This record gives sequence, C-alpha cells and structure tokens, in this order.
Amino acid sequence: MRKIILYMQISLDGIVSDVNQWMTLSDEIVEDALESYDTVDTIVVGGNTYPSMAEYWQNAETSSDSDLERSVAKRINEMKKVVISRSQITNLVWNNSQQLVIDDSESFVREIKNLKNREGKNISVESGVKTWQLFLQHSLFDEMWLLVHPVVAVQGEKLFTHVETKFSLQLSDSKIYKNGVVGLHYQKIENS
Repeated sequence: MRKIILYMQISLDGIVSDVNQWMTLSDEIVEDALESYDTVDTIVVGGNTYPSMAEYWQNAETSSDSDLERSVAKRINEMKKVVISRSQITNLVWNNSQQLVIDDSESFVREIKNLKNREGKNISVESGVKTWQLFLQHSLFDEMWLLVHPVVAVQGEKLFTHVETKFSLQLSDSKIYKNGVVGLHYQKIENS
C-alpha cells in the first residue's frame, strides 16, 4: 500500500509558515528532495497555497537559472496534484490537478483513505499549515520528513498548535546538511 509522507520545512521553534522569510535551501537539500520524488507520484497541497505553488513550479521548469531546480520542477509538474479545500477552486491550472472538496472531518478522513488505497506510488503532503495539521490531527500519515532550519522564526504558525491527537514516531534516518539544516525522517509507530 502506498504511504502518506508529510514533507515540511520547519524552524527550531516549530514555525512552518512564511518559510520564504527564513528558509535556506541548498543544492544538497534539493538533490535529496529530487531523489525522494522517485518514490512519489502524487503531491497534496492546500487550497490556499495551490495558486502560488502552481505558478512557481510551472515557471521554474523553463525560467529557473538552476538546472537542478528545473529538474525538480519538471518532476513535480508531471506528478498528480491533489488540492484539498473547503470550497470549490475554479482555476486548477497546474497540470494533473484535481480537487478534493472537504466538508468536515469525516469527509477528509474518507477521501484521504480512498486516495491512499488507490494504486500508485507514495503521496507527499507538501503544504500548507492547515493541511499538515489536518493530517496530523487525524493521524493520517505514515512518515514525516522534517527539514529543521537553524533559525528561531518567532512569528508565524506553529505546526503542532492545533494538533490534539497523540502519536509516536521512530527516527529512521537523519542528515546534517552543510548549511546547518537537519533532515529528520520519522516513521509513525502504529497504535501509538
């Protein structure tokens, strides 16, 4: 069965919003992200972040100065995109996009379980804060990939603020990048 992977950039104080204010990527991090996409054929994004991500990655495929970033953009643009939103989005402009309109917690859980049970490779939940919190709150994930940036962001939305569901994780891999970012790869321990 395919896995649901939560993939996020996070500051030392748990902030996951406004990452452009404090996030520091490197070729090393981007290369690892590109490699991780070998096991993924679907990405999930929230309705609020969908427009900016769609615009960025569609443009990056042809206009980025970086060969590496163009490679990532090409890979992402080819993947299926699932947009989670509480209301209908009229302009799904990104290639291979579909929308899941979520009315309540029950419909969210049902739709995500249906998505997970379909044939295919893994699913990467790429953004945004509310979307990650929904997956965490309902413990609907198998792995968590955190890229912890060496910064205290102070302002922004914290990842675990509205999460009230307890779960346990086991560290399966870690990596210290040259720019000080620490990559942490966790597996969720079932029945925790």
